[in-house]
Amino acid sequence: MTEPTLLFGTIFSFASAGIYFYVGRTLNRRRVISPDARLAWTLFVVWWYALAGTTFASGVLNLFGALGLTSLPLFMTFTQVSLLAICVALYGLMYYLVYLFTGNNKILSPLTIIYMAYYILLMYYVNLSTPVSVEIGRWSVTLKYQQQPTGPFVIVLLLLLVFPQIVGAVAYFSLYFRVKEVTQKYRVALVSASIVVWFSSSILASLSGLTQYDWWQIVSRLIGLGATLTILMAYRPANWIKQRLGVSSIVEESA
Repeated sequence: MTEPTLLFGTIFSFASAGIYFYVGRTLNRRRVISPDARLAWTLFVVWWYALAGTTFASGVLNLFGALGLTSLPLFMTFTQVSLLAICVALYGLMYYLVYLFTGNNKILSPLTIIYMAYYILLMYYVNLSTPVSVEIGRWSVTLKYQQQPTGPFVIVLLLLLVFPQIVGAVAYFSLYFRVKEVTQKYRVALVSASIVVWFSSSILASLSGLTQYDWWQIVSRLIGLGATLTILMAYRPANWIKQRLGVSSIVEESA
């Protein structure tokens, strides 16, 4: 019998993927003149599209599990593609944050090498663990491994997954005290705070064991959507926010 929570997680994944895609499409309408800034903005848009892709893939796997389709090769293929999308997404977000802080593109090549190496590490982790079957859980469907690597290697993988983005967001927030224009301050505050809350809540939950509780599965999804909508609001604020704070949207800037 299929867990109702699994079906709920499937629907939520599809809905979240749609929202991430909408945010990416909305932000993609911005026109940036500077080539360097355009590259950074494009990779920021890639973050949203890749996030939508991996979230949609997660929903598809959950749906397969709910329908009893638990082919190991199928799930391994989806997992590898999903991990690639995650690395691409994190690469785009990290470059955007670093560019905003430094104002140059010197980090592009090193960052590309770093995330290529990180994807290789993830593939090594999957192969080392030896997937043997598909496990249907209450909230998701995952691969079950013959042996589960533990220790420093796993900790490093987890930290590399979220910690650089937290550091980048904190560094980006430091610009709040350096910029003068009200729209810039508004965006710095909302974007940096959203990313810090989003990523830090994930790593804290993993380290503290909160992920095993049903209530946290719901809360974590709401945190992600809340952060997403906050970032969207940073670049496309509602009219009442623009009037009250005197900020502008990227649509007006493009025009």
